Amino acid sequence: MIRVEEINNLNGLVGFRDSLISEYAILDADNKASSSGLFVNDISGLITTKNIKNTLENPNLEDEAFNNYLRGRVNSSFINLMKAIYSDEDMIENKTLFQYESDFTKLLENSTDFVGYEIDVAKTKNVNVVLNKIMLTFDSVEDIKVLLFHSSMDAPLKFDTVSTVAKSDTHKVLNWNLPNANSIAGGKFYIGYLRSSLTGKAYNREYESSSVQSSFNCLGITPIQVEGWDNETLFDVNNVEYCSESWGLNSDISSYKDYTSIIVNNKDRYARGLQLQTAADLLNLIATNSNSNETERRIKIQALYDLNGNRSNPEIPYSVGVLNQLKNEIKELKKFINPPIMQINTL
Repeated sequence: MIRVEEINNLNGLVGFRDSLISEYAILDADNKASSSGLFVNDISGLITTKNIKNTLENPNLEDEAFNNYLRGRVNSSFINLMKAIYSDEDMIENKTLFQYESDFTKLLENSTDFVGYEIDVAKTKNVNVVLNKIMLTFDSVEDIKVLLFHSSMDAPLKFDTVSTVAKSDTHKVLNWNLPNANSIAGGKFYIGYLRSSLTGKAYNREYESSSVQSSFNCLGITPIQVEGWDNETLFDVNNVEYCSESWGLNSDISSYKDYTSIIVNNKDRYARGLQLQTAADLLNLIATNSNSNETERRIKIQALYDLNGNRSNPEIPYSVGVLNQLKNEIKELKKFINPPIMQINTL
């Protein structure tokens, strides 16, 4: 998987050359910046500010809006490139914490404390855990604020409110990432709720095998209690008590191979690929836009030629085409992810 929100800040890896026509010399510093020294316009002479603007539904877009649009196109091209490189199956596991049914007889008395689970994600940068959803089981209708903390932050990392249904599992989709690299490194996560203001009571899992927890490959998860805690801020983790209660909480959890850290920490390796991907996407835009006059039709034909190239028609010049160049670049980038195993022999 790729956590897109953490790679959207890679603007400036490749840039655009500004137009030599004063009317179209409107690119801002961010769009002209290129830390790699590569520029999208160098792939095809058709990729100009004028031609791109003429593909838009509103070709008279204000300069600031056009620059924002162009940045958005580059971001989209980067995501397209990443998904082409990291296209293999990435799921490791998907399990429910408690897989067996419970009953509605064992209630937990409320007190002033934070209760829930400690989640210890595997300390590796290429795995991401996702809390898909939670299930709450209470004896009455109750609005319960579920809090997710990380041990490095005082404020909640995430929170949501679950409206329970009496004597029934209430499901709430969360899709919360629990990463272990980049924005967060190391530490532990804590998910749960405060009990001091609750009127309803949680059901505990004591029926036959209902309390048997699933085992996970990429994380450890343990029920906890922090007595006397009544604030929506991180408690002292030294006061965490491990316990056996389930607190009326169940979780659906997935683990994935995570390529985000590789991307963020090796962005220069993707510069040529981004240059080609952006050029391909813009050439496709030029070739397929709805504007149509004689000049535009000729440009569209040329855009398709630049995009697809020519390897078989002797009546027009030979060209590899941007798509073929991109395909070869993606092939090389895949080798970076899965390098051949080096065999060393000793005498």
